[in-house]
Amino acid sequence: MFRLLFLFVPLFLFTPVSFAQVNNLADLQAQLASHDLVRGDFTQQRHIEMFEQPLVSSGQFTLDKGNGLLWHQHVPFSVQLVLTNDKLRQTFAEQPPQIITAKENPMAFYFSHIFLAVFHGDTEQLKQQFDLAFSVESGQWSLVLTPLAAPLKSVFASITIRGKNDLKSLTLQEIRGDKTDIIFSNQRYQPKSLTDAEQAQFQF
Repeated sequence: MFRLLFLFVPLFLFTPVSFAQVNNLADLQAQLASHDLVRGDFTQQRHIEMFEQPLVSSGQFTLDKGNGLLWHQHVPFSVQLVLTNDKLRQTFAEQPPQIITAKENPMAFYFSHIFLAVFHGDTEQLKQQFDLAFSVESGQWSLVLTPLAAPLKSVFASITIRGKNDLKSLTLQEIRGDKTDIIFSNQRYQPKSLTDAEQAQFQF
């Protein structure tokens, strides 16, 4: 389950944000849901204790507040993920798509809902699950989330998001020592609605 989780977790971890001046946690929370639709690029580095070099992947994403997430990894091979509130479809290269529902795998969707809460600024839910530490240095902000209890505490030592004018990076530090870094770039907020092709991908 966690192999699957790390394929699509970064995407939950990401809400469309374009930051004005952020001086405190309240400012950050106010900006986290400032756009209904965002598109951009990502580069992910997965650092595994037993490997000397990180596993690197990259691609593009589309996050729509009303529909969900489109996550398309292009390198080193094609993986397409479509996430809605209660369903996930994943397609590896030319293989037939696989569909997972919240009913079939509630733990995976528990993690996804937590991460969506992170980026929607749902502080009431987050305070039930994490210790929150916000800081600003040289105009750049960071928010460190430290899990308080299982199952999150059994997997992650911390989750850190960083940014300046936009959300720049996400770091997942695991208890066992592995780490995932995701760098976001080329974020854009136009057009403000899904294309017909994008909309069609959510219909499954």
